[in-house]
Amino acid sequence: MGSYSAYEVRPTCGLATSEHVIGHFDNPVFFDDPERIFANIIWFFSGYLEYNIPNYLESNQKLTEIRISQEISSEAPGICENWPSDIHFTINGISAGAWTSPGDFGLHRGIYSPSWWQDGYNQYGLLKTLHINSEGCFIDDEKISDHTLNDFNIQKGRSFKYRIGVPETAENVGGLTIFGKNFGNYNQSIKVTLIYELTGRVS
Repeated sequence: MGSYSAYEVRPTCGLATSEHVIGHFDNPVFFDDPERIFANIIWFFSGYLEYNIPNYLESNQKLTEIRISQEISSEAPGICENWPSDIHFTINGISAGAWTSPGDFGLHRGIYSPSWWQDGYNQYGLLKTLHINSEGCFIDDEKISDHTLNDFNIQKGRSFKYRIGVPETAENVGGLTIFGKNFGNYNQSIKVTLIYELTGRVS
């Protein structure tokens, strides 16, 4: 969660470990705090987080699909179940499309919300999986882009950049919350899976 390599965020924003808030609410400077690596929940009203994703595939392994699973929601001041936000995804600077989160959920406590996390804070999101393959880009079964895997310049042995965020130019600027372990309803951080087929011997 907190191992992003680049960011740009605007308030409302913040991040927290499973034990406490890192720094203070609504001050982007704390996104540089060394403790950010232990963050289990991150939220901001607009902007992005960018991650370097390692690619361990070898010469005899052909990438056929990328799956990125994450529990996400909007980010409203306080909570608001009806608060749409257009969450955009990019790989190596190329758009993989966008998905509209319906709201910032907090009427019920998240299954894994720490006891110190107040009831008025965002509690959980929706578990959404970005699929990128030869047919396009999908959120679960919904196609969000015609770009295929070949369009993203994924190279064996080289990391690729994954960006998730809400641009200020989006139609629905309603923020982003990402829930990791010990928060939300799914108790997982961002999970990346590379699916491949064997093509021959390792060279």
